[in-house]
Amino acid sequence: MSPKKQTVNKKPAQSIKTPPKAKKQPESGPSFFDMPGKKIYYLFAALLVVIAFIIFRDYLLFNRIYMFKDIGSDTLNSFYPNYMASADYLKKFGTLSWSFNIGMGHDVTAFAFNDPLNFIMYLFPPSKIAWLLGYKEFIKIILAGFIFFLYLKNLSLRTFAAVAGTLMFAFSGYMIVGGQWYVFSAEALYIALVLLSFELLFRKNMPWLFPVPFLLIGITSAFSLYTIPVFLVIYAIFRYVQDEREGVKGLLVLFLKMAGLGLIGVIISLPFLVDNVKILLESSRASGPDSYFATLSSSPIFGLADPVQLGTCIERFFSTDMLGTADAYRGFSNYLEGPLFYCGIPCLLLVPLLFGYLDKKQRTLFGIVLAIWLLPVIFPYFRKAFWLFSGDYYRTYSLFVALIFVIFSAICLDKIISGKRMNIILLVAAAVSLILVQLFPYFGGNKVINESLATSVKLYILAYAIILFWMSRQQNDIPKFAFLFLLVTELVWFSSVSVNRSAAVRSVEWKDKIGYNDYSNDAISFIKNSDNSFYRIDKSFGSSPAEHMSLNDGMVQDYYGTSCYYSFNQKYYLQYMRANKVISASNESESRWCPGLSNRPILQILNSDKYILSKQTMYGPNDPIHDSVAKFGDVVVYRNKFPLPLGFCYDTYIKYSDFAKFSLTQRDFANCHAAVVNDTDAGLVKNLKQMHLQDSLMPSAFSAILLKEYLTAVKQDTLSITSFNPAHIIGHIDLKTSKIMYLSIPYDIGWHLNVDGKPQSILLLSNGMIGVLLGTGNHDIKLDYVPLYRKEGGLAAIGGLLLFAGVVFGSYRMRKRTSEKKQ
Repeated sequence: MSPKKQTVNKKPAQSIKTPPKAKKQPESGPSFFDMPGKKIYYLFAALLVVIAFIIFRDYLLFNRIYMFKDIGSDTLNSFYPNYMASADYLKKFGTLSWSFNIGMGHDVTAFAFNDPLNFIMYLFPPSKIAWLLGYKEFIKIILAGFIFFLYLKNLSLRTFAAVAGTLMFAFSGYMIVGGQWYVFSAEALYIALVLLSFELLFRKNMPWLFPVPFLLIGITSAFSLYTIPVFLVIYAIFRYVQDEREGVKGLLVLFLKMAGLGLIGVIISLPFLVDNVKILLESSRASGPDSYFATLSSSPIFGLADPVQLGTCIERFFSTDMLGTADAYRGFSNYLEGPLFYCGIPCLLLVPLLFGYLDKKQRTLFGIVLAIWLLPVIFPYFRKAFWLFSGDYYRTYSLFVALIFVIFSAICLDKIISGKRMNIILLVAAAVSLILVQLFPYFGGNKVINESLATSVKLYILAYAIILFWMSRQQNDIPKFAFLFLLVTELVWFSSVSVNRSAAVRSVEWKDKIGYNDYSNDAISFIKNSDNSFYRIDKSFGSSPAEHMSLNDGMVQDYYGTSCYYSFNQKYYLQYMRANKVISASNESESRWCPGLSNRPILQILNSDKYILSKQTMYGPNDPIHDSVAKFGDVVVYRNKFPLPLGFCYDTYIKYSDFAKFSLTQRDFANCHAAVVNDTDAGLVKNLKQMHLQDSLMPSAFSAILLKEYLTAVKQDTLSITSFNPAHIIGHIDLKTSKIMYLSIPYDIGWHLNVDGKPQSILLLSNGMIGVLLGTGNHDIKLDYVPLYRKEGGLAAIGGLLLFAGVVFGSYRMRKRTSEKKQ
């Protein structure tokens, strides 16, 4: 080949036109968020603590107490009294059983442990409980957040995505605002633990953790054994399909594992669970005459949410306080029970962006899951059905909606930082849509939107959109830190609006001679020092500093009363109140806010309601029933002139069907003269005198003289108490003729009555109280309250613990064998 020919060559290969290569992202060193070892875990835990401290600092430094006087008054009027009653009972008796401090009597077990941290809180003196409530919420946020972080890491998400997702979960509206009722944040903690335990089982075949959340749920929240598994089943199917596992058989095997392991946790919780289930089943919300079931279930299945409800749902995705804070809230339902969907503004951009990263099959899967949880927003019937038509709530449903948004958002963030190109058109469309959707007039001409907050939200949307675009284009840590900085400022600000509002109790208020520390305590001490008998006390006022009157003062100030505010009041206590027209049989709210006997002086006499405390002059010096005996500060003590003891006897009975036809006044006087016996039990007392419908006088004929005559008759034979404990009562009575003894104790299946050492059947009197038919002679009476299946539940729990130990040991052995095979 000649040299000349060698110089005549074809054009070099690089000159051939080829498609342009994508620009490489700027080179960057290892990400701060991907540092090796566990250092990032410690740093993230520290970040959680710092954010939570900034939000809760006034409560952690004891400048305020984590209770609220506004719409959050349940903290003062319900939760705190329950905690005090439980702590005091444990201190006095060492176990949980029947208490007369709750209504006219109730098993305190179900009140005690509606929060897992209560176990620790009760180790402190009852006087310290109020000061610990802020710490309890602070710790729950840290625990729930860190567990959720571990869960997201087990989804194989990058650390940055897990950090951002966890912050949005830990400081979500459900956690922060819902946590002001304490139990909502406990549910968030449970669901975080459930998700982590599921992923360990599903991805790593590690079963040991799975029973733990169901143990906690069984102890603290029986109804959540229904709601959380509903979410878990949908989530498990989603993960099974997402992981591209095939075959229905594999899914069924997974469900069987979940059911078996969850059941172990439930079995261990049985000593507490039985009481919780009993209260739920006996509740008016579930099966009472005032249940909401018929009303809620009759609403149209595909009836659309009204504009106010729909607008509330949409606006509270942007901020929990968008429609006002606490009493200033103007949306659907109330501040705490309305939708609590807020979980960070980035979620509202990231969820639609996620669909731009998914293939057709994945879009279908993610879309179905999202639709399942958003469908009840549009068609409220499905939300009511989720709650089994027990109430028109959002509550836990809000948590599940927020969870889906947070999980999807974390997945989207992971895809963005992985370098996959973002759909810019989708980002712009999402940002514009979010701004426009806020401007829709859901509430007509009513000005309910917090305009300054709404403006801030729009600016946040634009800022997040810019940072997300920046993050997708520059693969280093600068946009990530910018995102986290913006997120932290948002979460701290939006959380503080609610947490640090002026209605929180100030520490100086708690120390002054007001609220639960008022002169009622001096009056109660006076009564206790001067009267050793069994008696009840009623108050014409509430001591709680909340804007709503408290009915649970007896739980805090340690006395036996008759009123009670509780969502699941004792069944037979309510039946007695309805039978005597104290509350309405058709008003569900009265089954929760039961005023007691303070306005029914004759029923007070019959139920050992011996004293009344008042801040005003209720009775003059010539009152036929009450005497004024002392005054402490602004509190006057009145004593009943005709007090009856815990147990007294009737020689006459009246059938309940006849009694129910009487007017209110006739019922009061009939109660003084005859035992009200259920028609089915009338045959058991047929040898006694019977009062018939025609035997009653006209209401105008009743007088103080007749009342005294009736009370003198029933007071002839009374129970003499020789030993008293709320759950164990011993006494004796001497009768010259057969009579029915009335005991002013609400009936409960846990009560066992012995007469002269032999079990005796209990009669239900006045449709709610305990009674017993006694023959002639001297009788030893013994009443024992044994919580339902407490012993059997304890034995089952031991068996459950053995099963759990077997699961832990088996898991350890299996992992050890797997490790040995790999070596």
